[in-house]
Amino acid sequence: MKKKRFISIKNQQGIRKDLVTGRYIARKYVSGKEYSATKSKLIDAIEWRRNFHPLLTNSEIRSRPSIDGLRDGHDVTKIQSRPNGVDQRFTFGEVWNLYRKQHFPLLEPQTRLDREKFAKSFLPELMKFRMVELNPELMDAFMEKKVLDAKELNNPRRKHFDNDLKCLKAMLNWYRENYDGLFVIPILKRHYTLGIIRKEVRRNSKKMTVEEVQLFFESFDCQFWRDFAEFHFYMAGRCQEPAGLQVENLFADHLKVEDVAVWGEDKKFLRLKETPKNGEERSVYYNNRMKEILRRRFKERSKVPCEFFRESTGERLNFVFEIDGQPLAYRTIQYQYNKALKKAGLYSRFKSTHILRKAMANLVRSKLGLDAAQAAGGWKSRDVVEKIYTDAPNELSRQAVDLAERLVVNARRPVAGGSFLQLNCEDSDV
Repeated sequence: MKKKRFISIKNQQGIRKDLVTGRYIARKYVSGKEYSATKSKLIDAIEWRRNFHPLLTNSEIRSRPSIDGLRDGHDVTKIQSRPNGVDQRFTFGEVWNLYRKQHFPLLEPQTRLDREKFAKSFLPELMKFRMVELNPELMDAFMEKKVLDAKELNNPRRKHFDNDLKCLKAMLNWYRENYDGLFVIPILKRHYTLGIIRKEVRRNSKKMTVEEVQLFFESFDCQFWRDFAEFHFYMAGRCQEPAGLQVENLFADHLKVEDVAVWGEDKKFLRLKETPKNGEERSVYYNNRMKEILRRRFKERSKVPCEFFRESTGERLNFVFEIDGQPLAYRTIQYQYNKALKKAGLYSRFKSTHILRKAMANLVRSKLGLDAAQAAGGWKSRDVVEKIYTDAPNELSRQAVDLAERLVVNARRPVAGGSFLQLNCEDSDV
């Protein structure tokens, strides 16, 4: 009887010993393909079987797999020489579940809902990958597939995946900080470029002039909606702020922006969020028009009690702007605004509700400067006010041109005795 050359190692699946050479042959199947390695020590063979993946070795992959294979959680496009990080325990899907369990309680309810939608639409193809397998090359194939899928759907509102990559990056940062300090975020600048579905033409958004704002107000058929729009304008806030304004937030000469309305997917009132979007409350001081609006709202307010309650205290909500005691639906606000814009002949240039926040900020900047505009709207960042919400006042441009003209004309003005006046700009008050 011929003596066996190879024997299986007890309790070590996929490892055999070569009795002639004394070496150990380890075999492993990945995605239906066999890989093998020969090691001189059993411990090395065991380690190889535990950690080997073709993505993480210098082995060659003869043909580039299709992007559709990412759905099976095992497709790769390029080889990386070492694992990303040192923690071998988790798949991406397991990390996502940890993220939901440990981090979601710290988020606002609406943010949690947004993250769930993001995971459902953006992350399924990554769920089966191990965390050590995530690398820039894998992200290349992933983004390529996402763009192809998006082009097939042909959603005109989807221009890129910037926000999706931002959310994914936040999750991976959380994983690195909590589980694997050597993990390298595989999302690079090139992935934002790869995620472009169609080029987005960036234009400065138009802001309503004071004349257009007044025309807009005069185009409301109902006094209630004109009051709401004017109050919204003077608050220089998001639409959620006047919609969520509570009677208890009103004081003698000002109001506190503390509570904001949150609408659900159907755009109906869902709950009252007890902090503004930026997490900081601010004060808005009344002008005469705001006082007049408040007097009218209190005179005409409904006696029907609100059906909603404050989450923190259980107290019944008491809205300043209400219809039959109940909070406003966003679709109703949007409809009334667009209706007035159409009547005013402004709908081709302006629509929806955010136009008033921009208009107020732009008007304040033109007369009082950037600091006043930032204070009026409660922005944390001056850059946001300067680059997005407002435009440089045209009057300043005219003054700059006039100033330059005076400097040039006066630079060599003749004086008594035939000499010239030399204007030293550094010593002037200009």
